[in-house]
Amino acid sequence: MRVFNLKFNKESNGCWYIDLPCWPFAHHNLMMVAGADLLCEYVSEVQRSPGHCEVRVTVKDNRLDGRAPDICLRRTEKGYGATYKIIGAPVEQCWLCPVTLFVLGRYPNKINIYLERNS
Repeated sequence: MRVFNLKFNKESNGCWYIDLPCWPFAHHNLMMVAGADLLCEYVSEVQRSPGHCEVRVTVKDNRLDGRAPDICLRRTEKGYGATYKIIGAPVEQCWLCPVTLFVLGRYPNKINIYLERNS
């Protein structure tokens, strides 16, 4: 099972971006929008790490280290990007842009998110 370790940062402009040093295109493409930004904000609050969050992601039904996912995204629509229903967070849905293809290789039907909680 492949595990993706992803980091997100809220920059000085108040917008959330995925941290992808190897991204070969314009930085603005990495901006979290349409609910993904709200999900980042929620995760940073849970992790008590304002402006920063780190998650572990799987795209299979397997549990990671025997744990159930903290948040689950289920794809509801696909086109240019994909829309996901969010389970386990106070955000109803989010849209993920084509950067998802660069990171995960596809628009999975299900994305499992595991949080690392800071004390």
